[in-house]
Amino acid sequence: MANPGGTAVRATQIRANGAVARLHALTEIAKCSAGARGFDEVLDRAAGSAHRALEASSLSISVWERDQARVRVLINEGELGHGEVHRPQAEMYLLTDYPFTVPMFNEGTGYSFTVGYPVDSLGYQQAAESLLRRIGKHSCLGVPILLEGRIWGELFATRRSDQPPFSQEDVDYAAAVSAQVAAGIAQGEHLERVARLAYTDPLTGLANRRAVDDRLDVAMDLHRQDGRVVSLIVVDINGLKRINDGQGHEAGDRTLVHFAGLLSVSAGLVAGSLAGRTGGDEFCVIIEGGTADEAVRVAQDLCQRANAGMEDGIACGVASTGDPVGDVDTAARLFRLADAAQTRAKRSGCRVPVVAGRGMPQDATVAMADAADADRRPREERGDRRKVRGAGTQSTDRLVDDVLETLDQSGAASVQDRLEIVASAVARLIDVCSWWISAVDPDGLTIRTVSFSALRLGMANVYDPEVTGAVAGIYPLADYPITRAVLAGGKATVHADDMTADPTERAIVEACGAVAMIMAGGTDPTGRGWLIEMFVDEVSGDTSLLPSVLRALIACALLVPSS
Repeated sequence: MANPGGTAVRATQIRANGAVARLHALTEIAKCSAGARGFDEVLDRAAGSAHRALEASSLSISVWERDQARVRVLINEGELGHGEVHRPQAEMYLLTDYPFTVPMFNEGTGYSFTVGYPVDSLGYQQAAESLLRRIGKHSCLGVPILLEGRIWGELFATRRSDQPPFSQEDVDYAAAVSAQVAAGIAQGEHLERVARLAYTDPLTGLANRRAVDDRLDVAMDLHRQDGRVVSLIVVDINGLKRINDGQGHEAGDRTLVHFAGLLSVSAGLVAGSLAGRTGGDEFCVIIEGGTADEAVRVAQDLCQRANAGMEDGIACGVASTGDPVGDVDTAARLFRLADAAQTRAKRSGCRVPVVAGRGMPQDATVAMADAADADRRPREERGDRRKVRGAGTQSTDRLVDDVLETLDQSGAASVQDRLEIVASAVARLIDVCSWWISAVDPDGLTIRTVSFSALRLGMANVYDPEVTGAVAGIYPLADYPITRAVLAGGKATVHADDMTADPTERAIVEACGAVAMIMAGGTDPTGRGWLIEMFVDEVSGDTSLLPSVLRALIACALLVPSS
């Protein structure tokens, strides 16, 4: 005859043994986490131990990304469902997709659901069962992972249909398991934090100069091995000194942190890019693989964000081994090219990226980097990258040949069209900031601007000839004696800082924010006078011979070929 009292004793012993086993399992989680050497190893050990402790079919550990209202899965353990992997790269879900998790993240309460056993009236059961069927499981539970009193993430476990469904007792035990997992995660994060200190800028959280140099050296090694494209974006924040001086360094630090956020968003447009702060107000982005155009798109996106959210914007330069910039076999060379592009953007007040190797047969940025290379001392090391001073230019013969070839191939018949070809070609070869073409009116008393163009903003951010005070770009010749003399086939240069120059001519240079204005002119077969004015700044190439060259090219353009 059965002994009821004995049965009760055996049940009590079974429960006691189960409690001891669960206690041992908690101790096992703590021991495993304590011996880990990094965050990834902590996750592996904690997930494995928790999976065994909960006697689960599968177990996942996820982090809650509050700013995007989503949960990102870090690790999956056990018998995984369709599409699940042990270390997912992009397994994420929105809280709105799984509403039964919302109370847990909002209030810190755990949950459990089993197929066919409805436990609520809020519609959560249907969503939970849908998930379980999709991953081929019968029962699930979820509990929050708490770090420093805040919900850090979620521990989620499942069981098959041949296993006992999760109960409230299991949820309570899972909370204890989660606490041990949280302790391990805290340990792992501490280890990661210590390891990151050597490679992280403490103010912005971006990569520091050491990390940037190491990453770029490795990237360039791969470029030399297989030719993969390496691109570098170099950025300088405009006006930071003014903010520090006028509002204090705390305001300056806030500006740096704000911009670091913008940089991270733009860099995120290309997977695998590295955003870093190289010092002070200087930042960069390294992009491996892909194309040079992708790097330019990142830089353009960054400039748009900075122009919209920062008073003075940024100066941005781009260099890529995928552009025509000559041989780039070292990280130092790529840095000098990007620095040269950024320097040109800074000097000219450009609000868009300056890209090395684009826009001219002989690019001024490449010439600046070449000049920096020529000036290097034999013992120069990586720290001397930013020696970008001045720019080389191509020979006068080459310039003339290029422009005349462009003119001959154009087929342009009108004087204005031919002069525009000359002005545009010279402007890009010399890298001027803007040019104007003017013609004398039939009365011979006034000169009228008929065409103009700007390659970039001058320091005064002015293009239009009308800003100098002339109505509709019309100037009385009597007020401009130098212009009147040049129209007869002469040439002249007016410097903004030359106090002996004619004040009316100098005013035009100042209004355009240029360093100097180079002009040359001539008369066409009908006797009408024409004038080209080139405005140069500190970014422009060597213009010492430009007046004579421009006058000769204008003379050729004025000889309109007969039909």
